[in-house]
Amino acid sequence: MVPSTTYFVSKTDSFDYSEMCGGPLLGEASRGSTGSQGSGGPRTRPWHDFGRQNDADKIQIPKIYSQYGFKYHLETPISTNQRREDDRVTYINKGQFYGITMEYIPDPDRPLKAQTVKSVVMLMFREEKSPEDEIKAWQFWHGRQHSVKQRILDADTKNSVGFVGCIEEVAHNAIAVYWNPLESSAKLNIAVQCLSTDFSSQKGVKGLPLHVQIDTYEDPRDGPVIHRGYCQIKVFCDKGAERKTRDEERRAAKRKMAATGRKKIEELYHPACERSEFYSMTDLTKPPVLFTPAEDIDKLTSMELQGFYGHETDTSSEKKDDTLTTDGSVFSTPPIKRPKMIPPLNERVMLYVRQESEEVYTPLHVVPPTTTGLLNAIENKYKISASSISNLYRKNRKGILAKIDEEMLTYYCNEDLFLLEVRHSEESEDLLDIILVELPEL
Repeated sequence: MVPSTTYFVSKTDSFDYSEMCGGPLLGEASRGSTGSQGSGGPRTRPWHDFGRQNDADKIQIPKIYSQYGFKYHLETPISTNQRREDDRVTYINKGQFYGITMEYIPDPDRPLKAQTVKSVVMLMFREEKSPEDEIKAWQFWHGRQHSVKQRILDADTKNSVGFVGCIEEVAHNAIAVYWNPLESSAKLNIAVQCLSTDFSSQKGVKGLPLHVQIDTYEDPRDGPVIHRGYCQIKVFCDKGAERKTRDEERRAAKRKMAATGRKKIEELYHPACERSEFYSMTDLTKPPVLFTPAEDIDKLTSMELQGFYGHETDTSSEKKDDTLTTDGSVFSTPPIKRPKMIPPLNERVMLYVRQESEEVYTPLHVVPPTTTGLLNAIENKYKISASSISNLYRKNRKGILAKIDEEMLTYYCNEDLFLLEVRHSEESEDLLDIILVELPEL
């Protein structure tokens, strides 16, 4: 899986992305957000100067069309002002929650190997830039927010259904969910907290098109992306999406009244649809750019835990970039430090446990994340012989008692809080049962 990257970039009051548009893209054929491609050379337009100018200037994203596989829908109507040769566009309001329905139609030629899959829902830029430039765009937006805790993409966990375990905040612009596509569909409610016009200090510019992108992994711990879908959106404020939709409906009505020629005018445009279907991309290999600001204390705290595992990377290589702002002054970014690498969950899991008489939690480093690894961790920290432990149980907050197995440890226990109870086993007075009672988050 692709880790998010934290860039340390100082805040600025003004920034002009036209200064960054002359550089080449990552790959000669790349287009659009992650996984998007086209056939032209590097784009030289400013980010805020997006418009439908000519065929050569359009963003073309190779797609897969199939009646099988993963299907996603954003539960709001599409724009009726987009021509059929262009991608559909959906207008949404900043801060308003919209449902995303996730479904799976079994493919007889490629059955799923696992019951539980992981889907990462992200907000991406349609017009591709280098990862550094995309991070600068997010940092520019983040520097204008009232709180460092402000996220780009939010999830309404209470009204989201069909998922296994917790909804994870992977980055400020990404959310991860686990679900069983063979059992039922799932629905995630998301809200986008940035406007399409938030990425330029100039007034009156056109809004930047964005993508809601979903990457799905068959193996939640690691492995390649098996499906990547996207829905193009533009984000408005103060119910602007509804106003834009009404304006386009009036425009469509005028087109019909003024229609001439043998081809009906409405056939040139995408037909009205009450929900926005995601396109499926062909490119599944390009890593997404995930944004986690350095100012986010919670993220930094979790990142510092990496030092426990000795997976530190070399931070001696530093990068400095000077970019001109709109008033001609130089916006200088401090050296960018490479973050430490968190080991994947198939290498380790960490649990925080304490006994009834203890006030301080003890970290249990479960390496590897198996029952044997958990037995060894308990033996090392609590001096309870692993050979004397008969059963390992977990009791969740609903009071359900279940035996702990490898799958539970790997997917559903990382960094959870537990009360450790030791009882004599019913099988033998010489053996012990260990019960991890799940505690609410602090």
